[in-house]
Amino acid sequence: MARSSKAGTTTGHGEVRRLWPAERDLFKAHLLRLDEVTRRERFGTAVNDDFLENYAVTTFGVGGLVYAYIEDGAVRGAAELRGLEDIMAQTGEAAFSVERDWRRRGIGGTLFGRLITAARNRSIRTLYMTCLPENAAMRRLARKFEADLAGGYADVEGVIATGGPTPFTILDEALDTARGFAAMALSFQRRFWRPALFGRSAGA
Repeated sequence: MARSSKAGTTTGHGEVRRLWPAERDLFKAHLLRLDEVTRRERFGTAVNDDFLENYAVTTFGVGGLVYAYIEDGAVRGAAELRGLEDIMAQTGEAAFSVERDWRRRGIGGTLFGRLITAARNRSIRTLYMTCLPENAAMRRLARKFEADLAGGYADVEGVIATGGPTPFTILDEALDTARGFAAMALSFQRRFWRPALFGRSAGA
């Protein structure tokens, strides 16, 4: 069973943490693994691999923040907070994607909790999200976080009042950021570090 969304804790056999620009390839690989139905649920329309590759490039700009569920070195779910380039508006947009075989594990709820904390700490008082009417799982998730839902045939829009930052939310994100950065550094060390060779080689 999935555990809580506190910083550094795990959901299933993986962990939820912030994803950094240097890990863009992990995010891109996640998007490319999404099946046709999940892609349509995430983007509201059919999208191809070229679109997803370009999307991954722009996601980590000034106005974006990504949290991810990572298991065995691969991103299996992601939550994006967009609109940070215009903090004065005090609004942001949330978007989610979880690979089909990793659904129903509480990953979406854990990611949503991290995203709301990040939004509060950046004085984003209103968080918007949209989904297709047939995306029942996303509607349930939105209701869990007390979103007001409205929409019709084309899409459903959810509006969430996040509240302001508190010392607890700031500390929570600070700890999560530190642990996430350490996890990224460790991951890169494992990928690129090679043990030094000591002593002389045979025949030297």
